[in-house]
This record gives sequence, structure tokens and C-alpha cells, in this order.
Amino acid sequence: MAHRKLRKTPELPSHQHDVTQVSDTQHLRGMNRPPSNPVFQETGYDPASSVYDMEYEESTGSELDFWMNESQKFGSRVLEFAVGTGRIAIPLARHGFQVFGVDSSQRMIDQARRKKSLLPSPVQQRLSFKHGRMEQYQVDLVFDLAFVGFNSYLLLPDKESRIDTLRNASRHVRPGGAVAVDVFAAVPLDAEPDHEEVEFIEHEPATGLRVTRERFYSHNRELNRGQSTLVYRFYENQVMVGERRLGYSLALVSRDDVVSEFTDAGLDIDGIYGSYERDPWKPDSPILIVVGRNSSVDT
Repeated sequence: MAHRKLRKTPELPSHQHDVTQVSDTQHLRGMNRPPSNPVFQETGYDPASSVYDMEYEESTGSELDFWMNESQKFGSRVLEFAVGTGRIAIPLARHGFQVFGVDSSQRMIDQARRKKSLLPSPVQQRLSFKHGRMEQYQVDLVFDLAFVGFNSYLLLPDKESRIDTLRNASRHVRPGGAVAVDVFAAVPLDAEPDHEEVEFIEHEPATGLRVTRERFYSHNRELNRGQSTLVYRFYENQVMVGERRLGYSLALVSRDDVVSEFTDAGLDIDGIYGSYERDPWKPDSPILIVVGRNSSVDT
């Protein structure tokens, strides 16, 4: 789950959730600001597990409607790769779908499981969260729909890994079932550097610490990836007491790139959309959703 360059985070309400304490961060008491323009480094999503739910609220509105409609169209058994803390999986389960979520970050899975434990028992029974890589994870279950939401497909390191993920997803869906990804098609602006100023997120509920976020963006021309460094700072009485950095990069791909990857994975294209309302994709569409069907035939 990752934002692209210049896609601003909406204002979010405060959430009461179990958050990893700041004690495992580098303590910086007495220092006002760390160095600017940090060198980019991939970190994985473990460093973000304690702040992720403060940044990104559970899926609602047209995004959730889209995944609910896809689940109703193909069937109620859903596999979500890069499930994170359950941002999409949990509301789907609340609406009656069986959701099996996989994520490569153990801390994100731990957070998802803590959130699951607070849900009503019937909803808990419709949710499973497992640690693993989406290219490789195997489970002896059959699903109607497998998907990768919120740009997470672009976190994969290269084209081969993306095709492997689509093939793995296809192996887990029934004949005639579907595989889908929600991404964006890159534009020239995505190759330009960017910096978002420090922004207050909210107070961390467990400790009361004030949390801010600053974002740095650069383009790796050799790999054609957009690189983001998110610097989270924790404050007590205006003094910074901790810092955590999240570094991730997204592949900058075109519509034709993604469609080609679906074809290479043996999937038949079922739909290409430019919005959660299923508008046809256009070059200026804010998102790109591709849905493919398992090419096997129901018997």
C-alpha cells in the first residue's frame, strides 16, 4: 500500500488502535531537526507498522464499493496480496466476504491481527492474515478473486516479480475466477523530484506523542522507479523524542506494461478502468485498474 508522488493524504480522523511503542526508535531528545534530503534506502514496511493506520484510514466509498462489486461478481472467497494492516480486507469481511490476506511485513500482519481481535466473532471468522511474499506464498485454498490494491503491485522489484505474482494469484483462483490490480499509469511528472513539507498527522493514542511526517521523492532513472522516503517524527512537549523512516519505491509503468504483464501471466483481460466507478481508462485517469480472468474454463 503506497501513495505515488504528489498524491496527497486526506485529512484523517483520530483512530484508537494498538501501536508499537516509540521505544524501538532512535531517541533524539534535545535535537530539533534531523538532516534534510536523506539518502534513499528501501526499508520494507516494518518501520511504518505503528503509524500506518494514522496515515491511511480503512477503505470506504467508491474504492470499497469497487472491491465489493468485484467480489460479488466473481464470488465471496477473496485473496488479497499486500494486505497490510487490513485496510481493505477488514471492511470486506464486515460486509460478509471471506478474506485471506498475505503481506511480506510481519509487523503489518501483527497489527492486522490485533485489529482483527477487536472485531465481532463472526467477522473474525471471515478473516485470515498470513506472513509471506506475494510472488511465492502458497495456501491449499481456492478463491474466486485475488487482488493487489492501493499501488502495492508496483512495490515489486521488477517485471519478472510482477508476472510471478499474477501467476501465483491465478493459481489460487478457480477456473473463471479473477485477478486484479489497482495501480497508476506513470506520467512525466512522476520523474520529477518533489518534497512535501512537514505535516502533522495526529497524536499517537497510546502515548500522546505528537506525530509528524515529511516526504522526500526522487526518480531512479536507471530502474525507472519513484523513490519515497517518509520521515516520521515523535514529539513530547515540542521536543523530538524519536524518529522512524520508511523508504519504498514504485515501478513507473504504463497501461500497456500492465496489460502485457497480465497477458504474459496467462490471464484474459476482463476490464481496464480509470476510476473506481469503472470509467474507461484514459491517459489522464488518476488510477489504473486491470482485471483479468483465469483462462481455465469451468467444468
